[in-house]
Amino acid sequence: MKKLLLALIALFIATNLNAYSYASAGKEPTIDSKEQIMKALNNDDFTTASKIFKEHEKNYRYLTKEFIPSLYDGLQKGLENKDKKQIVKYLELSIAAEIQRRIDGGLQNIKVYNIAKVMVMKAKKFYSLLSISLDKQTDERLKKAVTNCIKSIGNPGLFGVGAKPSNKDEYIKNQKLIIEIVQSL
Repeated sequence: MKKLLLALIALFIATNLNAYSYASAGKEPTIDSKEQIMKALNNDDFTTASKIFKEHEKNYRYLTKEFIPSLYDGLQKGLENKDKKQIVKYLELSIAAEIQRRIDGGLQNIKVYNIAKVMVMKAKKFYSLLSISLDKQTDERLKKAVTNCIKSIGNPGLFGVGAKPSNKDEYIKNQKLIIEIVQSL
């Protein structure tokens, strides 16, 4: 009987682990366009970089409107002036805007663990992409705030065992810190 119960639990856990594939949960236009623009820049191909920017214009305008007001114009001017340093800066800011976006989505869905978890894990994914371009102090502060948001969503536990309720106040405190860091980049 114990072996059967253990087999059922193992099957349940394996099924749930497959359901939580954060890396492949949909395409990420901000990551895709950044990679394509960077590839074009590495070949000094500003025409292709500008074309890719235009193809993803809707996404950049959304991130600008909702999160980083200077993003679209800064990226566009960098491309017009063929200023690689400025282009890279604003591509990094687009990644930072995605962190802010996903953390915001986590808060909006904090009472629905599965959705909140996907949102904060996507924020963590974007953080890992941005991390290499941050100074050590900023990186540590942002990493800690993202990690604290992950902890703040709680955990339903396995069949209720080990359940932890969400802590919305702690989440909001860390979200504000993330916004402060992102806006200072």
